[in-house]
Amino acid sequence: MTDRPETTEPVFISGKLVVVGMFAFAAVMTGLMWFYWKMNLAPFLPLQQVIVATEEFSESRPVVEGGRAKGQDNAPNTLRVTMKVDYDPIENEDRVIAIEQKVLELAKTSLPQFEEYDQLEFNLYWPKQETELKPIAIQRITQLK
Repeated sequence: MTDRPETTEPVFISGKLVVVGMFAFAAVMTGLMWFYWKMNLAPFLPLQQVIVATEEFSESRPVVEGGRAKGQDNAPNTLRVTMKVDYDPIENEDRVIAIEQKVLELAKTSLPQFEEYDQLEFNLYWPKQETELKPIAIQRITQLK
């Protein structure tokens, strides 16, 4: 005769327990995401706050981050600033250069670790209605060292 393993009865888990587990998982993941972003962006918060406090950039929604490209140890250490503008940055290069110089000065005064960066990557975007197809973002890279 063949030996058959004993069959076990299925285990039932209460629906309430499943829902509580899902909420607990969501709370833990939200906390981990908050912690990651807090630790990742905290060094750049002073510059971001100074940009928003400047009257001409108060609606710019700046995002400031920095570092090297992942997996490239010889890549330049880059400070990245992304801002929203209310005009076409491609057609207004003089305004773009003026904003870039102003942000560069703000970075020098508000970031203690500014000297660590080799270049500034400056991105402007214009969230225009989709009435016509044209590029609406510009990226400028300035060597700092």
